[in-house]
Amino acid sequence: MNNKTTGAFICQRRKELSLNQKQLADKLGVTDKAVSKWETGRSAPDISLLVPLSEVLGVSVVEILQGEKVEEENFTAVSDEVVVKTMKKDKNKLIRAVVIAVTAILSLIFVALLSYPAYHYFTSASLDNEEAVLKEISKSWAEREGKDYHDFKIVKAEKKAKFYFYLFTDGEKAYMAHCEKDPLYENRISFCGGTSVSEPNEVGLHGCGQNYMTFNIFFGYGMTDTEYSYYYRGVKSTKPIEDEYFMDVLIDVNDDYTWANIIYND
Repeated sequence: MNNKTTGAFICQRRKELSLNQKQLADKLGVTDKAVSKWETGRSAPDISLLVPLSEVLGVSVVEILQGEKVEEENFTAVSDEVVVKTMKKDKNKLIRAVVIAVTAILSLIFVALLSYPAYHYFTSASLDNEEAVLKEISKSWAEREGKDYHDFKIVKAEKKAKFYFYLFTDGEKAYMAHCEKDPLYENRISFCGGTSVSEPNEVGLHGCGQNYMTFNIFFGYGMTDTEYSYYYRGVKSTKPIEDEYFMDVLIDVNDDYTWANIIYND
């Protein structure tokens, strides 16, 4: 069906029947604007309207699709031709739609496959690049403290299991952060978001749970005490403080995430 040819034919038959666009529209239960669009070829009648339209115009559906009157002796041949052409056109449309849909799905899968490793790469830092690691773990604190990440320096680092723990400072406070080995890149780490801070001569505690593990990290700097104590699961422990910057990482495999409690003064 050619919209312009069909539209011109509808317009011709309407005028032959002395109907205006609104009268034809009322008979079909549509608006006169819809009829106007058909006749100018901007759109075509819905399939559900072809039979009612043919009855109002006194023509066959085939003639509407063909866009012209068909002599009775040629009607069967023309009917077959129009139906075949219409079926072929619909089939081609279906094939094109399927191809477009499959292409779109494959494209999305391809982009997802590319974006997953890209995301991991650009949200992680190389262990061989201390500046990149420092930038990754200190940027949230740098923004909060109103400083550049270059103002921070790493003073201690420790690896346990697949986790990396860092103690860094800006010369005024001590900050602790933990990271995790990136699942895709062997030599890269991703910042887990766990950070805590302590003032000079203050024992800081960072507790968190992840993957059925409990982390309790004690840390601080500028210490005058030589030891600190804490309770964990009802048991008191005392640990020495051997230098100015200290960081003790305790990992307990459990599923109830029990945190330690620091005892500042015995």
